[in-house]
Amino acid sequence: MKKLIYLLLIFTSFNFKAQDVHFAQSTFVPQLINPASIGVFNGWERVTISNRKQWLGIDKSYMTSQFSFDMNLLKNDNGKQKSYLGLGLSFFNDIAGEGQFGINQLNFSISGIIPIAENQTVSAAIQMGAVQRTGKLGNLSWGNQFDGTSFDPNINSNESSSNTSFFHEDFGAGVFYNYNGGKNKLNRKELSNIYAGLAYFHVSQPQLKFSNGNEDKLDAKLVIHSGTQLDIPNSEWASAVSFVFMNQGPHQMFLINAMMKARLRNGTKYTGIYTESYFGFGLIHRVKDAIAPQIMVEFGSCKIGLLYELSVSEISQANSGGFEISFQWANTRNALFKSRGSKGFIRTNNL
Repeated sequence: MKKLIYLLLIFTSFNFKAQDVHFAQSTFVPQLINPASIGVFNGWERVTISNRKQWLGIDKSYMTSQFSFDMNLLKNDNGKQKSYLGLGLSFFNDIAGEGQFGINQLNFSISGIIPIAENQTVSAAIQMGAVQRTGKLGNLSWGNQFDGTSFDPNINSNESSSNTSFFHEDFGAGVFYNYNGGKNKLNRKELSNIYAGLAYFHVSQPQLKFSNGNEDKLDAKLVIHSGTQLDIPNSEWASAVSFVFMNQGPHQMFLINAMMKARLRNGTKYTGIYTESYFGFGLIHRVKDAIAPQIMVEFGSCKIGLLYELSVSEISQANSGGFEISFQWANTRNALFKSRGSKGFIRTNNL
């Protein structure tokens, strides 16, 4: 049964009707969700690294890795609101299945962030990418190599391919709304954050050229996402909920992320000598497909997320789970007096 399901997956991959690569921890990969989210965070520079291994129940599991960097330009150090720019660079690599269908993609994004009210911004962005796709088609098995009783790899598949590697361009765009406010307290600030966005990828629907005369195109993808994080007043707890909806050709995906976070240490609001630390736990649900218990640790400028995904769909017989880990570092504005490049503390006089 596993081999049959796996064979069907191979055919699906070769016909290029599968969805794009994705990470369940969507909050760690903002550039893959919406390029308009770059530069929209409480700081100046941000780096994220993620690795995902799924379909552990088959011989050739799927491996996806990504690196992303984003920063902002012309942003006020004194915290006063004005328009500024965000710049982003991202790279991801994906190797899939027996045919080792691979994607290497490098994206560059630029966004404009505009304040519309106190603690509220809207942004818009464009993304440009260069993509290399590869495959080892000789590793694949075909239906006409089944002689009626067994599979015979010596039977000619009569399948031909002229391209095992090719390049194509890729373009995307997005818009994003963000509210970041809260109640000031002496030693910290109780935060409330609400965001929502809309993105559109593969605008040009590039042609996929693995075989002669192939006219398949990469379907455009629509992404709708939103989320909120709220500090629970007079407690050491915060809650975070988000969702991501993707539609690409005939495929749809709906991802729900819920987490509770316990504050392990308060940060110092004015000097930033001490930064806040959190431990979080929760559940990610990809509707009609999988659930993933997750944990997350935040300490100062760093954040680590870890999950193990369990399939709950009909293909669970072939999929024993998936593993994902993400790491993020950000140069954050964690104190009232911190400016770009400072350590969060200033001397008010020289005496």
